[in-house]
Amino acid sequence: MTSPGTALLAVHLDRSSMLRPLLPALRAGLADLLEDQAGPGEPEVVVATGNDLTRSLSDGSHPPAVPTSRTAARAALPARLRALDGPDLRTGAARLLDAVGDELAARDEADRPERVVVLLVGEAAVGDTTEVRERITHQQAAYAWEIVLVDVTSGGIPVAKVLARTGGAPAADARSAAAPAAASAAAPAAGTGAVDNRADTRGAGSRSVAAPEPAARDAAGIGEAAAGARGGTGTVLGELPGAPAAAARFGVPATATITAGPGAAGVTAALAAASAFVTRARAARPHEPVEGFSDAERAAAEVPDTRPAWRKFLRLSRP
Repeated sequence: MTSPGTALLAVHLDRSSMLRPLLPALRAGLADLLEDQAGPGEPEVVVATGNDLTRSLSDGSHPPAVPTSRTAARAALPARLRALDGPDLRTGAARLLDAVGDELAARDEADRPERVVVLLVGEAAVGDTTEVRERITHQQAAYAWEIVLVDVTSGGIPVAKVLARTGGAPAADARSAAAPAAASAAAPAAGTGAVDNRADTRGAGSRSVAAPEPAARDAAGIGEAAAGARGGTGTVLGELPGAPAAAARFGVPATATITAGPGAAGVTAALAAASAFVTRARAARPHEPVEGFSDAERAAAEVPDTRPAWRKFLRLSRP
């Protein structure tokens, strides 16, 4: 039996060069989110910003997840987030899930948190979905982890990175690959045995108040595939209208999704909405429904980028 009334919040914040103009808003929003979790029963926190958990150590392994207090996690945030070349959100998410799962598996069952909420923040349409899909579907099916996605739309890709990858020729935006990636995600690898049961961290499966149209669910990989992951019906991961956009870009069935940006005010609003979701998930009893994002929250998060066009599309990638 897990420790009643306890929770762990695991966060991966993408800071790839595509998100450079939004990093100040992302850093401030994450700091506010951690502050919002103050009070009785504060969660343990694991925060990865960039390559914290993906870099290789001298023995070839990766750094372990080290849960800390909410206060310590907030204090440890860099005063200024600098852009990094990798990992992409999907790679970072897979490593975060592995590291947190390993850390919890090493504990006695009575010391494991009752609730686990994973918050993923970044460009959802970049990277390979295979590893993160396996891990998310496993943790959702076995332990009902809550996976929350804030899909940050930057509005462009760095010119230098485009030229480097195409030998000087223009390249398509990463978003153009979202549809086929989402289609391939329609059959997640739950039950393949690729991921071991790492921890008994049962929590509430998050159900929102309305389900998307079946076609949209299928495009996002959250129709029958998601139902299999949760062991229920296709409406278990239902979101309010408009939700499938972020889920389709990610290509993996998350519990709740919201699209942020490309304006900085939208990022701030989306992280505020994510903070409220985390609070609701912590307050709910295990396996109780958790309300997803509202129409008002989605509208507040989708803010245009009002910077001049030359600043949006001529951003050079710097090391």
